[in-house]
Amino acid sequence: MMNSLLLLFCGLLIGPLAAQSTLHVISTIHPHEGEIAEGCRKDRENVDKLFAFVQQSFQEQGVAMAVRTYTPDFSAGAVYELLEQLPIEADDAVVFLYSGHGLEDPEARRWPLLYYCPETDGEADHLNCGYSLDDIHQQLRTSGARMSLAIGSSCNAEQETEPSAQIERHADDFLDELNRENEQQQYSLGLFTDYRGHIMASSAKPGQLAYLNDRIGSYYVDALVNTVVRGLRAERPVSWASILRHTDKTVQTKWKKPQEAQFLICVDDVPRYSDTEQTYAGDDQRLLTIEEDDYSEEWEEALEQEEALELLPYLLISELWENSSDEDTFLDQLPYVQAFYGDLLAAHYPYEPDEDYLNYALVDLIDDEEWFEEELLNLEDLYPSLSDEIQQSIEDFLSTMGQ
Repeated sequence: MMNSLLLLFCGLLIGPLAAQSTLHVISTIHPHEGEIAEGCRKDRENVDKLFAFVQQSFQEQGVAMAVRTYTPDFSAGAVYELLEQLPIEADDAVVFLYSGHGLEDPEARRWPLLYYCPETDGEADHLNCGYSLDDIHQQLRTSGARMSLAIGSSCNAEQETEPSAQIERHADDFLDELNRENEQQQYSLGLFTDYRGHIMASSAKPGQLAYLNDRIGSYYVDALVNTVVRGLRAERPVSWASILRHTDKTVQTKWKKPQEAQFLICVDDVPRYSDTEQTYAGDDQRLLTIEEDDYSEEWEEALEQEEALELLPYLLISELWENSSDEDTFLDQLPYVQAFYGDLLAAHYPYEPDEDYLNYALVDLIDDEEWFEEELLNLEDLYPSLSDEIQQSIEDFLSTMGQ
Protein backbone atom coordinates (compact mmCIF):
# COMPACT_ATOMS: atom_id res chain seq x y z
CA MET A 1 0.00 0.00 0.00
CA MET A 2 2.81 2.39 0.93
CA ASN A 3 4.61 1.58 -2.33
CA SER A 4 1.42 2.32 -4.27
CA LEU A 5 1.01 5.69 -2.55
CA LEU A 6 4.63 6.56 -3.27
CA LEU A 7 4.19 5.65 -6.93
CA LEU A 8 1.02 7.75 -7.11
CA PHE A 9 2.76 10.68 -5.42
CA CYS A 10 5.71 10.45 -7.81
CA GLY A 11 3.32 10.29 -10.72
CA LEU A 12 1.65 13.50 -9.57
CA LEU A 13 5.02 15.22 -9.38
CA ILE A 14 6.37 13.92 -12.66
CA GLY A 15 3.14 14.13 -14.68
CA PRO A 16 2.95 17.92 -15.12
CA LEU A 17 6.65 18.09 -15.98
CA ALA A 18 6.29 15.41 -18.63
CA ALA A 19 3.27 17.22 -20.08
CA GLN A 20 5.28 20.36 -20.85
CA SER A 21 5.19 21.04 -24.57
CA THR A 22 7.02 23.57 -26.72
CA LEU A 23 6.01 26.19 -29.24
CA HIS A 24 9.03 26.45 -31.54
CA VAL A 25 9.18 29.85 -33.27
CA ILE A 26 11.60 30.14 -36.20
CA SER A 27 12.01 33.56 -37.77
CA THR A 28 14.18 34.05 -40.85
CA ILE A 29 14.04 37.70 -41.76
CA HIS A 30 16.06 39.47 -44.44
CA PRO A 31 19.14 40.93 -42.66
CA HIS A 32 20.93 42.58 -45.58
CA GLU A 33 21.10 46.32 -46.13
CA GLY A 34 19.01 47.59 -49.00
CA GLU A 35 15.62 48.99 -49.85
CA ILE A 36 13.61 46.56 -47.70
CA ALA A 37 16.04 46.35 -44.76
CA GLU A 38 14.26 48.72 -42.39
CA GLY A 39 10.83 47.21 -43.03
CA CYS A 40 12.16 43.70 -42.42
CA ARG A 41 13.72 44.83 -39.12
CA LYS A 42 10.28 46.07 -38.09
CA ASP A 43 8.86 42.65 -38.95
CA ARG A 44 11.39 41.00 -36.63
CA GLU A 45 10.46 43.43 -33.85
CA ASN A 46 6.74 42.72 -34.26
CA VAL A 47 7.21 38.94 -34.36
CA ASP A 48 9.41 39.04 -31.25
CA LYS A 49 6.79 41.12 -29.42
CA LEU A 50 3.99 38.77 -30.44
CA PHE A 51 5.62 35.63 -29.12
CA ALA A 52 6.87 37.35 -25.96
CA PHE A 53 3.19 38.19 -25.44
CA VAL A 54 2.19 34.57 -26.12
CA GLN A 55 4.79 33.28 -23.66
CA GLN A 56 3.61 35.70 -20.99
CA SER A 57 0.02 34.64 -21.61
CA PHE A 58 0.96 30.96 -21.20
CA GLN A 59 2.61 31.76 -17.88
CA GLU A 60 -0.24 33.90 -16.57
CA GLN A 61 -2.85 31.29 -17.51
CA GLY A 62 -0.82 28.36 -16.16
CA VAL A 63 -0.44 26.74 -19.58
CA ALA A 64 2.24 24.02 -19.64
CA MET A 65 3.78 25.21 -22.89
CA ALA A 66 7.08 27.02 -23.37
CA VAL A 67 8.06 29.29 -26.27
CA ARG A 68 11.47 28.59 -27.78
CA THR A 69 12.76 30.95 -30.47
CA TYR A 70 15.27 30.30 -33.25
CA THR A 71 17.01 32.74 -35.60
CA PRO A 72 19.20 30.64 -37.92
CA ASP A 73 21.73 32.15 -40.27
CA PHE A 74 19.99 33.65 -43.28
CA SER A 75 20.82 30.90 -45.73
CA ALA A 76 18.88 28.04 -47.28
CA GLY A 77 21.37 25.52 -45.89
CA ALA A 78 21.15 26.82 -42.32
CA VAL A 79 17.35 26.79 -42.41
CA TYR A 80 17.23 23.25 -43.82
CA GLU A 81 19.64 22.00 -41.15
CA LEU A 82 17.65 23.62 -38.35
CA LEU A 83 14.35 22.15 -39.54
CA GLU A 84 15.91 18.69 -39.78
CA GLN A 85 17.35 18.89 -36.26
CA LEU A 86 14.45 20.49 -34.37
CA PRO A 87 13.84 18.61 -31.10
CA ILE A 88 10.17 17.92 -31.80
CA GLU A 89 7.88 16.12 -29.36
CA ALA A 90 4.45 14.80 -30.25
CA ASP A 91 2.52 17.67 -28.62
CA ASP A 92 4.78 20.47 -29.91
CA ALA A 93 3.86 23.25 -32.31
CA VAL A 94 6.10 25.01 -34.81
CA VAL A 95 5.72 28.48 -36.31
CA PHE A 96 8.04 29.35 -39.20
CA LEU A 97 8.01 32.91 -40.51
CA TYR A 98 10.00 34.34 -43.41
CA SER A 99 10.12 38.01 -44.37
CA GLY A 100 12.19 39.14 -47.33
CA HIS A 101 12.45 38.83 -51.08
CA GLY A 102 10.58 36.08 -52.86
CA LEU A 103 10.43 34.66 -56.38
CA GLU A 104 8.02 32.52 -58.36
CA ASP A 105 8.92 28.86 -58.00
CA PRO A 106 9.12 27.32 -61.50
CA GLU A 107 8.37 23.85 -60.09
CA ALA A 108 5.48 24.72 -57.75
CA ARG A 109 4.27 28.12 -58.87
CA ARG A 110 1.54 28.60 -56.29
CA TRP A 111 4.01 29.02 -53.42
CA PRO A 112 7.03 31.34 -53.54
CA LEU A 113 10.72 30.60 -53.45
CA LEU A 114 12.09 32.37 -50.38
CA TYR A 115 15.25 34.16 -51.42
CA TYR A 116 18.16 33.65 -49.00
CA CYS A 117 20.82 35.81 -50.67
CA PRO A 118 21.68 39.53 -50.65
CA GLU A 119 20.02 41.74 -53.20
CA THR A 120 21.74 41.81 -56.56
CA ASP A 121 21.45 43.85 -59.71
CA GLY A 122 22.08 40.72 -61.75
CA GLU A 123 19.95 37.65 -62.40
CA ALA A 124 18.46 35.97 -59.33
CA ASP A 125 20.20 32.77 -58.23
CA HIS A 126 17.24 30.40 -57.89
CA LEU A 127 19.35 27.29 -57.39
CA ASN A 128 21.61 28.44 -54.56
CA CYS A 129 19.42 31.05 -52.90
CA GLY A 130 15.84 29.83 -53.32
CA TYR A 131 14.05 27.68 -50.75
CA SER A 132 10.47 26.72 -51.54
CA LEU A 133 7.89 27.64 -48.92
CA ASP A 134 6.13 24.42 -49.92
CA ASP A 135 9.27 22.39 -49.11
CA ILE A 136 9.40 23.99 -45.65
CA HIS A 137 5.73 23.14 -45.14
CA GLN A 138 6.37 19.52 -46.12
CA GLN A 139 9.33 19.29 -43.73
CA LEU A 140 7.18 20.55 -40.88
CA ARG A 141 4.32 18.20 -41.77
CA THR A 142 6.64 15.21 -41.40
CA SER A 143 8.48 16.52 -38.33
CA GLY A 144 6.13 14.86 -35.85
CA ALA A 145 4.77 18.17 -34.54
CA ARG A 146 1.10 18.37 -33.57
CA MET A 147 0.75 21.61 -35.51
CA SER A 148 2.82 23.79 -37.81
CA LEU A 149 2.35 27.18 -39.39
CA ALA A 150 4.68 28.13 -42.27
CA ILE A 151 4.32 31.77 -43.33
CA GLY A 152 6.05 33.50 -46.22
CA SER A 153 5.80 37.29 -46.33
CA SER A 154 7.41 38.00 -49.66
CA CYS A 155 6.78 38.75 -53.28
CA ASN A 156 5.72 35.82 -55.43
CA ALA A 157 7.37 37.27 -58.51
CA GLU A 158 10.76 38.45 -59.75
CA GLN A 159 12.62 40.90 -57.50
CA GLU A 160 11.27 44.34 -58.29
CA THR A 161 9.62 45.37 -55.04
CA GLU A 162 9.83 48.97 -53.98
CA PRO A 163 8.88 49.96 -50.45
CA SER A 164 5.59 51.80 -50.22
CA ALA A 165 5.63 55.44 -49.18
CA GLN A 166 2.34 55.05 -47.33
CA ILE A 167 2.85 55.40 -43.60
CA GLU A 168 0.86 53.88 -40.74
CA ARG A 169 0.43 56.80 -38.37
CA HIS A 170 -0.45 54.83 -35.25
CA ALA A 171 1.87 51.85 -35.47
CA ASP A 172 3.81 52.81 -32.34
CA ASP A 173 0.84 51.82 -30.16
CA PHE A 174 1.32 48.11 -30.89
CA LEU A 175 3.42 47.29 -27.82
CA ASP A 176 1.08 49.25 -25.56
CA GLU A 177 -1.82 47.26 -26.97
CA LEU A 178 -0.08 43.98 -26.19
CA ASN A 179 0.54 45.15 -22.63
CA ARG A 180 -3.12 46.06 -22.22
CA GLU A 181 -4.23 42.70 -23.63
CA ASN A 182 -2.17 40.79 -21.08
CA GLU A 183 -4.21 42.42 -18.33
CA GLN A 184 -7.25 40.56 -19.68
CA GLN A 185 -8.19 36.90 -19.71
CA GLN A 186 -6.84 35.11 -22.78
CA TYR A 187 -9.56 32.84 -24.13
CA SER A 188 -8.09 31.37 -27.32
CA LEU A 189 -4.63 30.08 -26.42
CA GLY A 190 -5.83 26.79 -27.87
CA LEU A 191 -4.80 28.21 -31.25
CA PHE A 192 -1.32 27.10 -30.18
CA THR A 193 -1.95 24.56 -27.42
CA ASP A 194 -4.73 22.41 -28.91
CA TYR A 195 -4.82 22.83 -32.69
CA ARG A 196 -3.90 19.79 -34.78
CA GLY A 197 -2.96 20.38 -38.39
CA HIS A 198 -0.44 21.99 -40.68
CA ILE A 199 -0.87 25.38 -42.31
CA MET A 200 0.98 27.23 -45.05
CA ALA A 201 0.33 30.89 -45.91
CA SER A 202 1.83 33.16 -48.54
CA SER A 203 1.32 36.92 -48.54
CA ALA A 204 0.98 37.05 -52.34
CA LYS A 205 -0.31 34.94 -55.19
CA PRO A 206 1.89 34.06 -58.18
CA GLY A 207 2.93 37.12 -60.18
CA GLN A 208 2.14 39.53 -57.34
CA LEU A 209 4.36 41.79 -55.28
CA ALA A 210 4.21 42.18 -51.50
CA TYR A 211 4.41 45.63 -49.96
CA LEU A 212 6.04 47.10 -46.89
CA ASN A 213 7.29 50.37 -45.49
CA ASP A 214 9.90 51.39 -42.97
CA ARG A 215 7.44 52.33 -40.23
CA ILE A 216 5.31 49.19 -39.87
CA GLY A 217 7.25 46.61 -41.86
CA SER A 218 5.39 44.39 -44.31
CA TYR A 219 1.67 45.00 -44.44
CA TYR A 220 1.01 41.27 -44.22
CA VAL A 221 3.06 40.64 -41.07
CA ASP A 222 1.58 43.73 -39.40
CA ALA A 223 -1.96 42.58 -40.20
CA LEU A 224 -1.23 38.98 -39.18
CA VAL A 225 0.31 39.90 -35.83
CA ASN A 226 -2.54 42.22 -34.91
CA THR A 227 -5.16 39.71 -36.03
CA VAL A 228 -3.54 36.94 -33.95
CA VAL A 229 -3.59 39.26 -30.92
CA ARG A 230 -7.29 39.90 -31.46
CA GLY A 231 -7.86 36.17 -31.89
CA LEU A 232 -6.08 35.35 -28.63
CA ARG A 233 -8.29 37.73 -26.68
CA ALA A 234 -11.53 36.55 -28.31
CA GLU A 235 -14.38 35.25 -26.20
CA ARG A 236 -15.91 33.56 -29.24
CA PRO A 237 -14.39 30.47 -30.88
CA VAL A 238 -11.76 31.47 -33.44
CA SER A 239 -10.01 29.40 -36.10
CA TRP A 240 -6.76 29.77 -38.00
CA ALA A 241 -8.77 29.89 -41.23
CA SER A 242 -10.57 33.02 -40.03
CA ILE A 243 -7.38 34.63 -38.74
CA LEU A 244 -5.70 34.18 -42.12
CA ARG A 245 -8.76 35.29 -44.09
CA HIS A 246 -9.10 38.42 -41.98
CA THR A 247 -5.37 39.14 -42.35
CA ASP A 248 -5.72 39.06 -46.12
CA LYS A 249 -8.83 41.26 -46.00
CA THR A 250 -7.03 43.81 -43.83
CA VAL A 251 -4.15 44.13 -46.28
CA GLN A 252 -6.51 44.61 -49.22
CA THR A 253 -9.03 46.99 -47.61
CA LYS A 254 -6.70 49.05 -45.42
CA TRP A 255 -3.76 49.42 -47.81
CA LYS A 256 -5.63 48.92 -51.10
CA LYS A 257 -2.70 47.16 -52.76
CA PRO A 258 -2.94 44.53 -55.54
CA GLN A 259 -1.69 41.89 -53.11
CA GLU A 260 -3.79 38.81 -52.33
CA ALA A 261 -2.74 36.28 -49.73
CA GLN A 262 -3.44 32.55 -50.00
CA PHE A 263 -3.24 29.71 -47.54
CA LEU A 264 -3.55 25.95 -47.22
CA ILE A 265 -4.78 23.98 -44.21
CA CYS A 266 -3.90 20.30 -43.94
CA VAL A 267 -5.76 18.20 -41.37
CA ASP A 268 -5.57 14.39 -41.31
CA ASP A 269 -3.27 14.57 -44.35
CA VAL A 270 -5.99 16.25 -46.43
CA PRO A 271 -4.88 19.66 -47.79
CA ARG A 272 -7.54 22.28 -48.43
CA TYR A 273 -6.95 25.61 -50.16
CA SER A 274 -8.27 29.12 -49.65
CA ASP A 275 -8.18 29.66 -53.42
CA THR A 276 -9.08 26.95 -55.90
CA GLU A 277 -10.25 29.17 -58.78
CA GLN A 278 -6.78 29.33 -60.34
CA THR A 279 -4.54 26.28 -60.75
CA TYR A 280 -0.77 26.34 -61.20
CA ALA A 281 2.03 24.01 -62.20
CA GLY A 282 2.80 21.68 -59.30
CA ASP A 283 -0.73 21.77 -57.85
CA ASP A 284 -2.53 18.61 -56.84
CA GLN A 285 -4.76 17.23 -59.57
CA ARG A 286 -7.88 17.93 -57.53
CA LEU A 287 -7.88 20.91 -55.19
CA LEU A 288 -10.22 20.88 -52.22
CA THR A 289 -11.55 24.18 -50.87
CA ILE A 290 -11.42 25.03 -47.18
CA GLU A 291 -14.89 24.29 -45.86
CA GLU A 292 -17.08 27.04 -44.47
CA ASP A 293 -17.26 25.20 -41.15
CA ASP A 294 -13.51 25.81 -40.79
CA TYR A 295 -14.14 29.55 -40.53
CA SER A 296 -15.37 31.34 -37.42
CA GLU A 297 -18.00 33.56 -38.99
CA GLU A 298 -19.29 34.99 -35.71
CA TRP A 299 -15.80 35.98 -34.60
CA GLU A 300 -15.03 37.64 -37.96
CA GLU A 301 -18.29 39.59 -37.82
CA ALA A 302 -17.64 40.70 -34.24
CA LEU A 303 -14.07 41.68 -35.11
CA GLU A 304 -15.21 43.81 -38.03
CA GLN A 305 -17.70 45.57 -35.76
CA GLU A 306 -14.86 46.31 -33.29
CA GLU A 307 -12.76 47.77 -36.09
CA ALA A 308 -15.67 49.86 -37.35
CA LEU A 309 -16.20 51.27 -33.86
CA GLU A 310 -12.50 52.14 -33.66
CA LEU A 311 -12.76 54.12 -36.92
CA LEU A 312 -16.14 55.68 -36.17
CA PRO A 313 -14.60 58.95 -34.82
CA TYR A 314 -13.52 59.80 -38.39
CA LEU A 315 -17.18 59.92 -39.43
CA LEU A 316 -18.29 61.78 -36.30
CA ILE A 317 -15.53 64.38 -36.59
CA SER A 318 -16.12 64.76 -40.32
CA GLU A 319 -19.84 65.40 -39.82
CA LEU A 320 -19.18 67.81 -36.97
CA TRP A 321 -16.70 69.76 -39.07
CA GLU A 322 -19.11 69.93 -42.01
CA ASN A 323 -21.92 71.18 -39.77
CA SER A 324 -19.90 73.77 -37.86
CA SER A 325 -19.96 77.37 -39.07
CA ASP A 326 -16.53 78.09 -37.59
CA GLU A 327 -13.83 76.63 -35.35
CA ASP A 328 -15.45 77.94 -32.16
CA THR A 329 -18.69 76.15 -32.98
CA PHE A 330 -16.75 72.97 -33.70
CA LEU A 331 -14.99 73.14 -30.33
CA ASP A 332 -18.24 73.93 -28.50
CA GLN A 333 -19.93 70.84 -29.98
CA LEU A 334 -16.94 68.50 -29.62
CA PRO A 335 -17.76 67.45 -26.01
CA TYR A 336 -21.14 66.12 -27.22
CA VAL A 337 -19.35 63.96 -29.79
CA GLN A 338 -16.95 62.74 -27.12
CA ALA A 339 -19.81 61.87 -24.78
CA PHE A 340 -21.78 60.05 -27.48
CA TYR A 341 -18.75 58.06 -28.61
CA GLY A 342 -17.78 57.17 -25.05
CA ASP A 343 -21.30 55.91 -24.34
CA LEU A 344 -21.34 53.92 -27.56
CA LEU A 345 -18.05 52.21 -26.74
CA ALA A 346 -19.18 51.47 -23.19
CA ALA A 347 -22.32 49.78 -24.53
CA HIS A 348 -20.93 47.89 -27.54
CA TYR A 349 -17.12 47.67 -27.47
CA PRO A 350 -15.97 44.52 -25.67
CA TYR A 351 -12.91 46.06 -23.98
CA GLU A 352 -12.03 49.08 -21.92
CA PRO A 353 -12.97 52.12 -24.04
CA ASP A 354 -9.96 53.89 -25.50
CA GLU A 355 -10.43 57.62 -26.11
CA ASP A 356 -7.29 57.63 -28.26
CA TYR A 357 -9.44 56.61 -31.22
CA LEU A 358 -11.16 60.00 -31.08
CA ASN A 359 -7.85 61.81 -30.58
CA TYR A 360 -6.39 60.06 -33.64
CA ALA A 361 -9.20 61.41 -35.80
CA LEU A 362 -8.76 64.93 -34.43
CA VAL A 363 -5.00 64.91 -35.03
CA ASP A 364 -5.43 63.55 -38.55
CA LEU A 365 -8.05 66.18 -39.37
CA ILE A 366 -5.51 68.87 -38.48
CA ASP A 367 -2.23 67.31 -39.63
CA ASP A 368 -3.01 64.90 -42.46
CA GLU A 369 -6.18 65.44 -44.45
CA GLU A 370 -5.25 62.74 -46.95
CA TRP A 371 -4.89 60.11 -44.22
CA PHE A 372 -8.16 61.32 -42.65
CA GLU A 373 -9.95 60.67 -45.95
CA GLU A 374 -8.30 57.22 -46.22
CA GLU A 375 -9.63 56.25 -42.82
CA LEU A 376 -13.10 57.46 -43.81
CA LEU A 377 -12.94 55.13 -46.79
CA ASN A 378 -11.82 52.26 -44.55
CA LEU A 379 -14.80 52.95 -42.29
CA GLU A 380 -17.09 52.97 -45.30
CA ASP A 381 -16.01 49.38 -46.03
CA LEU A 382 -16.57 48.31 -42.42
CA TYR A 383 -19.72 50.31 -41.60
CA PRO A 384 -22.17 47.59 -42.73
CA SER A 385 -20.67 45.29 -40.08
CA LEU A 386 -22.15 47.48 -37.33
CA SER A 387 -25.37 46.14 -35.86
CA ASP A 388 -28.68 47.75 -36.82
CA GLU A 389 -28.96 49.11 -33.28
CA ILE A 390 -25.57 50.84 -33.48
CA GLN A 391 -26.25 52.23 -36.94
CA GLN A 392 -29.56 53.65 -35.78
CA SER A 393 -27.90 55.29 -32.77
CA ILE A 394 -25.31 56.89 -35.04
CA GLU A 395 -27.91 58.14 -37.49
CA ASP A 396 -30.01 59.60 -34.68
CA PHE A 397 -26.99 61.39 -33.25
CA LEU A 398 -25.83 62.73 -36.62
CA SER A 399 -29.31 64.12 -37.28
CA THR A 400 -28.91 66.44 -34.28
CA MET A 401 -25.73 68.09 -35.59
CA GLY A 402 -26.11 71.69 -36.62
CA GLN A 403 -29.25 72.14 -34.55
